[in-house]
Amino acid sequence: MPGGHQVLLAGSGQAWLWLAFGVLALALILVLYRYERMLISRRSGLTLLGLRLLAAAALVSLLFEPIVTRSYREELRGRVIVGIDLSESMETVDTDRPASESRRLARALSLSPAEPPEILTRREIARRLLASPAVAQIAAEHALEASGFARGLVPGTPADLAKLMGQPAQTGSSASSLTDWSQVLSLAVRDSEQAPVTGVVLLTDGQHNAPGELSAIADKLAARGVPVYPVLIGSTKAPRDVAIAAVKAPGVVYKGDSASVAVTLKLDGFAGLEIPVTLERPGAAPMRQTVHAPSDGSRPVVSFRVLLDTAGPQPLTVSVAPPPGDARADNDRRSVTVQVADDKARVLLVESEPRWEFRYLRNALTRDPRVEVDAVVFHQPELAATASTTYRAALPARVDATGPGSPPDPLGAFDAIVLGDVAPSDMPATDWARLEAYVAERGGTLIMSAGPRSSPLLRTHETLRKLLPILDPRPVPVDPASINPAHAGLPPGVGIAPAAAADLEAWPMLQFAADPSQSRAIWAALPHLPWVVAGKTKPGASVLASLPGAGRTDDRVAVIAAQAYGLGKVFWVGTDGTWRWRFQVGDAYHHRFWGQVVRWAASDKLTAGNRLVRFGPLRPQVSEGDGARIQARIAEGVPGVSPDLLVAARVFKAGGADENASKSPEPRGEAIAVVPLRALASQPRTFEGMAPALPPGAYVVRLDVPQMASALEIDRMSDVPQASLHVTERDSPERIELAVRRDLADRLATTTGGRVLSDYEAARLPALLHGRSLESVRTEETTLWDKPGPLILFFALLTCEWVLRKRVGLP
Repeated sequence: MPGGHQVLLAGSGQAWLWLAFGVLALALILVLYRYERMLISRRSGLTLLGLRLLAAAALVSLLFEPIVTRSYREELRGRVIVGIDLSESMETVDTDRPASESRRLARALSLSPAEPPEILTRREIARRLLASPAVAQIAAEHALEASGFARGLVPGTPADLAKLMGQPAQTGSSASSLTDWSQVLSLAVRDSEQAPVTGVVLLTDGQHNAPGELSAIADKLAARGVPVYPVLIGSTKAPRDVAIAAVKAPGVVYKGDSASVAVTLKLDGFAGLEIPVTLERPGAAPMRQTVHAPSDGSRPVVSFRVLLDTAGPQPLTVSVAPPPGDARADNDRRSVTVQVADDKARVLLVESEPRWEFRYLRNALTRDPRVEVDAVVFHQPELAATASTTYRAALPARVDATGPGSPPDPLGAFDAIVLGDVAPSDMPATDWARLEAYVAERGGTLIMSAGPRSSPLLRTHETLRKLLPILDPRPVPVDPASINPAHAGLPPGVGIAPAAAADLEAWPMLQFAADPSQSRAIWAALPHLPWVVAGKTKPGASVLASLPGAGRTDDRVAVIAAQAYGLGKVFWVGTDGTWRWRFQVGDAYHHRFWGQVVRWAASDKLTAGNRLVRFGPLRPQVSEGDGARIQARIAEGVPGVSPDLLVAARVFKAGGADENASKSPEPRGEAIAVVPLRALASQPRTFEGMAPALPPGAYVVRLDVPQMASALEIDRMSDVPQASLHVTERDSPERIELAVRRDLADRLATTTGGRVLSDYEAARLPALLHGRSLESVRTEETTLWDKPGPLILFFALLTCEWVLRKRVGLP
């Protein structure tokens, strides 16, 4: 028991043997006593008997291996881990901190009237708390370990970290663009030979925006009895701040197209004011809009339509001009890069006969300078004078050959195939199989534009059923009396509208205006369609447009839908009447819809190269930490292309005067990565590889095909295809979400048995941690059987017995 002594017998496992030995020794000693009693006096005999019994008892006791234990209580000096937030959000100044909190913090930090808390950054407040008497008292009573944290850990002593925090922060660094609590919390659950952890103190503004949840590590801390004490630095009231919260822009557009740029603004604390927003673009005047700051804290979205008529990477910079009192100036600008491709999308229209939908669609795409159109019409009248037809009458023929060297299917040359009102009987089974392979294996886009001829067979034809993104397609009943008053001259029909769940910014073909609400209003005013086929979307498919009813769209049935299929994608338009959208407005909506559908279909086109090879990243702009997929596609007419062809991409840092210009920048220095491109079995003459994750910045990617440089016309340095790659910083709320978050800190403290403190309450930490001092019961063991003392006692008894025996005349 604590504070007492105990005797343990380590050799008790053989107790029966030692007891038997003791009984035998006792018996022999008694027999010897009776024999010697006849020769010596009674007194001498009893003395010898006693000495012999004591010696035997000592020997038997030693055979039991006795151990004496002494237990007592001891107070341990536990470890306290202090984590200091070094992320970008700690550069915030809480200019609107409540007056009562400001006074309490001024007293806690012993600030002079000339230095109110409203002029100190959170980082500076944390530095002063780290050097405060409260932390010094914790260090005196506990073993204190300090670490800074943001994206990673910065271990050091409190003095080292205080010195680091006194230096200007490196804004814009990827190391401080993210806050991860898990790393400093993990220090408390690592197995260590050091003293146990008494508690964890976090000096932070409550931001934790790293991937993953903290629940697992919080449970481990709770199981080990380690409480967490978050000290929230700053105010839960957001400071007045104007910021660019997000910018959305397409990664690639065609030369001459307009890119839709959506800018989300944060306008905290400036309700009612007019805030100017500017978009700067190379080679053109800035575009400006003015936004009225809302009073409800919502975040308005400003949309720009930017005409891009110069090929190459186009940097676009959006900025706001905040009124006086803006908390942070480093969140007022943000840039994105849009890759402008000087290329055309190749489209094949496939129809049974030249219906109205086909004619208007072909004419609209033919007028589009960025689209190259070919057409197949299976049933068309012959021209009397020439006995020829206007369009192709069959799909481009495929050479009947198999094996590695066989020519690829000519359908693979098209970026999109529009399958119109085609009956299954119009094409042989081999052509339907070619269409499916075009999507699933080549990665092409199939656009299905339904019509009455094909509608009855959509539910029975096996290939069509697999390709369709909807289930059980059926015609929508039309009320003969449903005349649209806005278009009284048109026949009755049904209207369609973007689905409620559809993100108009993600689907450009749904965008009829810069503002999503305006787009939905335009859709609601479009002419009704007299023939519509709709169905329920398949799992994994996306519903884009459906039937409106009761004031909203019914997302359970889709009229326009899309889905991924193998390596490609399928786009479904369940009507043959989109040409009616031209009524009284011409190309405004009909051409915009189909032009954006084609551009979406060809969105993975490579931006660099020549007539023999196309090359570049599939996504010219990736986020920090993501690799970039790079492809090279060699034209069909180039001989000598085999799967084992040596193809590589060399990645360089972009440099020179053109780094931020509109044309492609030049490579700087040596290649920082060489990416092998390997042949894709599913796409002939296509080679692909994955570039490693790169730091944020601008890069140049060059194609290297040493065995075929001359054949591909890239044997001169000026002819080498090169593409731009931009690696952007990951979107982080560090500079945007400036109010102190308390919710996560409350959950962590509740789970672990800790407590959340405000920055002006930091002086309470020593008392809370002192109550968590650790006590330990220590036990000291002393073994008797292997010590010289018991052995000396045994031989001393035997010596006394021998001397007495000799004195009384015994042998």
